[in-house]
Amino acid sequence: MKYDIIVAGGGMSGVAAAVAAGRQGKRVLLVEQSGMLGGLGTSGLMTMVMTSRKWFYGIGREILETLRDRGEARWIDDYPVKDYERIPFDAESMKRRLDEIVAESGAEMLLYTKIIGVKKDGACISALQLNGPTGNFWVEADVFIDSTGDGMLSFYAGEDFDLGDENGNTQAPTMTAYYAGIDFDRYEAFLKTFEDGPAIPKVNMIRALVPKAVEDGVLSVCDLHHPGIFRISPCFNVGVMNAGHIYGADCLTPEGLTRATVAGRKMAKEYLDFYRRYVPGFEKAYMTNTCSYLGLRETRRIRGKYMTTFADKAAYRKFPDAIMRFDGGAVSDVHASSADKKAYEAYYQLFTAARATVREDDWAELPYRSLVPMKTKNLLIAGRCLSADRQVQGQLRIMGYCFMMGQAAGTAAGIAIDSGKMPPDIDVGALQQQLRKDGVEI
Repeated sequence: MKYDIIVAGGGMSGVAAAVAAGRQGKRVLLVEQSGMLGGLGTSGLMTMVMTSRKWFYGIGREILETLRDRGEARWIDDYPVKDYERIPFDAESMKRRLDEIVAESGAEMLLYTKIIGVKKDGACISALQLNGPTGNFWVEADVFIDSTGDGMLSFYAGEDFDLGDENGNTQAPTMTAYYAGIDFDRYEAFLKTFEDGPAIPKVNMIRALVPKAVEDGVLSVCDLHHPGIFRISPCFNVGVMNAGHIYGADCLTPEGLTRATVAGRKMAKEYLDFYRRYVPGFEKAYMTNTCSYLGLRETRRIRGKYMTTFADKAAYRKFPDAIMRFDGGAVSDVHASSADKKAYEAYYQLFTAARATVREDDWAELPYRSLVPMKTKNLLIAGRCLSADRQVQGQLRIMGYCFMMGQAAGTAAGIAIDSGKMPPDIDVGALQQQLRKDGVEI
């Protein structure tokens, strides 16, 4: 089977890439190994888009505004980090909306289908080998997009990559869970008693209670980095629990992922016990389910034509081939790799450093070259496997930005097909013009 464009990975970046290419009239195939689109936003149960308050445009915003208009998502205006907003959504509604928008674009999709290899002709991929319920089979295309998060397609194609810090340590994943039966009025009243501490109330609460819980034997790890409970809707007593880092996890081997997933499920129960015992409003709370895919934050970062750096972000650097804006300044959200208190303090310092001096009327830019790998001419990358150092990846891995990267990659792939050029050689001005036309501010 021959397509114009094949998108590997059906997370938020992959969906945006497929939709952008499909809307250009291209024959597109979106390949996803699980039974649903949305990645960590659906199968990972992180049913809340974290995004820049100012720089969030295009297909991702369109999807969430549709859900909001249907009463299935909401914008929260009081998020304590001033540059960002959170948008909780109903998981089942998001699954349906992603199915809809892909179908409406004309793109085809295959769920329950995993990439297991590539065929290359010189510096170009000619076909992907896939595995599904009928066994192994091949599909061909002119242009390919790697939105797998782990950079699997790029890895199979022989691209070089970086992993974690200088010692190969990556940001710790978490096992997200849903809690029901929460009395949020009592919980929020309890949080107010921690308003006088050095940080926001939830952080002050965790710093006070987690060490005690470890001492009491309720928690096995003293993890002070605790994003905690996020309410999905004011109409229901259900919250998303995003806590319990699985430190030391090896997330690129089946053995490592298995150990981390089993540990994450055990930790999810520990945190339910923690909230029930120490936090008013959770006495009758119960865990409805944990995520079906571990909440990974960092694995491979593919080396592209340009590696966007923390220095670029800190300096609000602009690029002639920019394809999206993102929040600049010398701050980032790089979760620690270990439970060591110094590692948490380093995370917290980077996350809060100079935040008061972040420019609200300025932005950094992501160059198109950070979506273009070094070796394979007909391949683009989008999502958390982009070409960036880990401090920038810590910022750009969130769903809002992944939507925008995917849209840029899908648009670029369509332009490559129309022009008969390889993605590195397209007219970037035409790409920027199309992105502006489609509502992306650059």
